[in-house]
Amino acid sequence: MRVDELDIPDSVADALMSAGFRELHPPQAEAIPKALEGRNLVAAIPTASGKSLIGMVPALKLLAQRGGKVLYIVPLKALAAEKRDDFDVFSERLGFRVHMSTGDLDSDDRGLSDADVVVATSEKADSMIRHGSPWMRDVRLVIADEVHMIHDPGRGPTLEVTLTKMMGRNPDLQIIALSATISNAIDLANWLDADLVRSSWRPVPLREGVYLDGRITFDDGSSLDVPNPKDDLEALVMQTLDSGGQCLVFVSSRRSTEAAASRLAEKLAHGHGRTLSAAERSALEGDAEATDVGRKLAQCVAGGAAFHNAGLTYRQRHTVEDGFKSGLIKCIVATPTLAAGINLPARRVIVRDTTRFENGGNVPIPVMEVKQMCGRAGRPGYDPYGEAVLMAKNSRDAGHLREDYIEHDTERVQSQLFNGNVIRTHILGVLATGDADSEESIVEFLRRTFYGATSQMFGVESAVGSVVDFLEREQMVRRQGEAIEVLPFGRRVSDLCIDPESASILRDAVMKIDDSTDELLILVAAAMTPDVLGMYPKKCDEERVSAFEAEHEDDLLVDPAERDDYMYELFGSDLKVALVTEDWISEVPEGTMTSGFGIGPGDIRSRIDMMDWMIYAMGEIAYIFNPPAIKRIRPLSTRIRYGVKEELMDLVSLRGIGRARARALFDRGIRTKAEVAASDVSVLSTVPGIGRGMAEAMLRQAGKSAEPVGYTSPSEEEALIDEMAAAYGEAGETDSSPEPVVEEKKEEGKGEAGPRQASLFDF
Repeated sequence: MRVDELDIPDSVADALMSAGFRELHPPQAEAIPKALEGRNLVAAIPTASGKSLIGMVPALKLLAQRGGKVLYIVPLKALAAEKRDDFDVFSERLGFRVHMSTGDLDSDDRGLSDADVVVATSEKADSMIRHGSPWMRDVRLVIADEVHMIHDPGRGPTLEVTLTKMMGRNPDLQIIALSATISNAIDLANWLDADLVRSSWRPVPLREGVYLDGRITFDDGSSLDVPNPKDDLEALVMQTLDSGGQCLVFVSSRRSTEAAASRLAEKLAHGHGRTLSAAERSALEGDAEATDVGRKLAQCVAGGAAFHNAGLTYRQRHTVEDGFKSGLIKCIVATPTLAAGINLPARRVIVRDTTRFENGGNVPIPVMEVKQMCGRAGRPGYDPYGEAVLMAKNSRDAGHLREDYIEHDTERVQSQLFNGNVIRTHILGVLATGDADSEESIVEFLRRTFYGATSQMFGVESAVGSVVDFLEREQMVRRQGEAIEVLPFGRRVSDLCIDPESASILRDAVMKIDDSTDELLILVAAAMTPDVLGMYPKKCDEERVSAFEAEHEDDLLVDPAERDDYMYELFGSDLKVALVTEDWISEVPEGTMTSGFGIGPGDIRSRIDMMDWMIYAMGEIAYIFNPPAIKRIRPLSTRIRYGVKEELMDLVSLRGIGRARARALFDRGIRTKAEVAASDVSVLSTVPGIGRGMAEAMLRQAGKSAEPVGYTSPSEEEALIDEMAAAYGEAGETDSSPEPVVEEKKEEGKGEAGPRQASLFDF
């Protein structure tokens, strides 16, 4: 079927054709006409089969006809920018506005009211409902990307509850859910009252096989010998590169990614090595705060390989991904947990490990994760085929990999709504938003969730009663007969999108804070909340942990032993997060922190984001229970966000001035924004890390016009500042500033449209 045969306005058809979309893939040809009729739809098709276009075409029709707003929900912040860019291909031609919002959860984002398309994470969408964003009433189409992520314990419940709320509030809402191939896609379709399109078609043929003793045996019965198998992984990679392809390798741990990438880089360097540019080396090493991990990454990339794991910063991972897309990096070694977030197809995917260390032992990786890795094999428009290879240790292992992974269906997607204590947050949320007002109506709401659609609901009434008891005990709600009233504390906790248990811990801490309270004790209280993921203490941490416990055992703001829901054995993990944060705001160099704590730069940034939010929430709770404590709490929030001592707080308020640049300015005697404004551009540009363009941008922000020489246009300045902000964790995945992250992207040059589907939507 051709695009211009669809029931869409001519303007939409012309825009799609101009962007390179002419012939629809078979799954698209089946799914898009159903969606264009306004029916709910679940499309469960493989990676690389063009799922994005299935949501895009109905959205463009709605926008062209001015039929309402579109909300595009993604599971990861990293995917939000991609989807915004997808819509921006058509925004100017069809006359609609696109915004992306993934940041502050304590905002109603009224600035989005003039947007026609909003791209948001499920957490952000839930937050906008909690804050009563009025523009949400105008949403007529919701596209839920990667909806199978509903099985994820961390993100799944929020997506599930958000969709349930939106369906309950607007019966005429259309939902298009895009999913990987899963065994129980019919359950998702039944829950959403949707048509189901299921397909195994791929534009690039994919063979899955098992490697053992120098030979790959594929699922189609064919086999392939691998030459020179002295090092099995190296041989598999080199065979692919020799044929003109690229490789993705998945291993079980961060340490393995670094070790394997280093070995491969030594081998690849002879034919694929290069000299890195100064900018690329700086980005990989960690910019102004180079670390040992960053230097190792740069060395690998210079050899043609790279590692990719959660220990890297957003900027490091992004630089690696760009290098792979451009063909400069030939092989990436990554951890399985990042497979879903990497939009990087390759000729061959190699799965070296199918187990990982969890809960004290090695456990098998789920089939769904392995299939997601395998689905990255084959680049439409580049590769004639894709190969996914699982590496076996022996013949018995080969049989296991073939039967339990290659030939096996993925696990059933299951709701995680009652996994752990996440239900507390969402029960308070549905009460605060008016989607329920009694225990009976809470249970009725839960019946409408995916959990309710796929379970017998055994014990739900009792669980709901226990949660409401907890909320009442903590003075977040009040029972009035059968009705439940949300009290101001509970409403504020709901707006903050934090676990009510976290709020209880923060409230208890706030009541004890005065002007003399040690800042480390405040950090420890924030780290004890269930919303902050702990860090396993290692041998290198024992001395500091013991010293803290000896000094502060009797003056903790929150006593772990007095909290029924707190697991005391986790206190060491929470204390480590607090100590990491203390070093961060004391301007301890990242390299010193990573080596001293045995962690990666990405670990620092992820925990800092969590702590930033908890300290912000603590300040908001202090307004209710102990306003004078705000004076002690608020400065910590800024210091955590930027990693600075208090003396640099004024300087880091200039966007793009991270802690390294701020310290360089301070050491030169420029210590406030007023002193920046009083400085000459030629003086500022000589400060380490600050060139002419940055100096001019600083002067504009500080309220002084820069010299006309070397003038930077507003658009160039915005791009410059965005680039610098990303380098210091103020954009992308590490954003946690109190202002909402609301972005609008102008149209960029598109180039000529080709006959095949644009690669933008192939994945």
